[in-house]
Amino acid sequence: MEVRPESHVAQIEHDASGKVTGVTYFDAEGKLQRQKARIVAVAGNSLESPRLLLNSASAKFPDGLANSSGQVGRNYMRHTTGSVYAIFEKPVHMYRGTTMAGIIRDEARNDPSRGFVGGYELETLSLGIPFMAAFLDPGAWGREFTSALDGYSNMAGMWIVGEDMPQETNRITLSDKKDRWGLPVVDVHFDDHPNDAAMRNHAYAQGKALYEAVGATRTMPTPPYPSTHNLGTNRMSANGRDGVVNKWGQTHDINNLFISDGSQFTTGGAENPTLTIVTLAIRQADYIADQMKSNSI
Repeated sequence: MEVRPESHVAQIEHDASGKVTGVTYFDAEGKLQRQKARIVAVAGNSLESPRLLLNSASAKFPDGLANSSGQVGRNYMRHTTGSVYAIFEKPVHMYRGTTMAGIIRDEARNDPSRGFVGGYELETLSLGIPFMAAFLDPGAWGREFTSALDGYSNMAGMWIVGEDMPQETNRITLSDKKDRWGLPVVDVHFDDHPNDAAMRNHAYAQGKALYEAVGATRTMPTPPYPSTHNLGTNRMSANGRDGVVNKWGQTHDINNLFISDGSQFTTGGAENPTLTIVTLAIRQADYIADQMKSNSI
């Protein structure tokens, strides 16, 4: 393996048959280089992976690579989020512990009787004052806000992580703006699904109840964060009509082009995604090795 730091990929190239042949990239000095490849695995996650596929459009693939379904960039997810902070009579010193010391999974089940489908977790979240102030009530001023900061040493926090609904209209597209290499950057469009809002409101109420049960004198829900775990945009599907990759992360359109990140996800579930991404990558690596040995790719 060779790592080439400070490089930025420009395009994935292909031959006349549509098989990918390698990538072009800008090296650390800004010079355009070409790397031939038998197989290309893209791991830029939910923004940069679709961006690369779309920026690799050609006469043969006018809508971008692996995009015959029109699904590249669609169904962007980022987990339903928010948090609840609480102030207690005595010091808590949450900053002395780990950032995330525990998880409550009671609400992670699917139980539509609560008014929404899917589930969420409550994860303890210890933040420093600047970060906490930014998310406690963005742009806020005044006594109510400053009194919350004054109570920092007596404060504890928890983060809401829930399954947001995939929607085709939540998507990544190419912008008119370009980066330092002259490549279009992405525009991100995201709207809450009504299910997301219902889940968040339920989580706010449960977080408040939990803290009050252990003696909190004040609880404060925060607005949703701008983004958390970026997921989706190159979704996995059983057939090429409904998604971008198959169960191995292999693109339906090009058999030697793979997606190896969280953009494969069809749902976020109620969990942090890292271990699932790692598991899929290990599984995919074994599949690629078998395919190479049999000369199927």
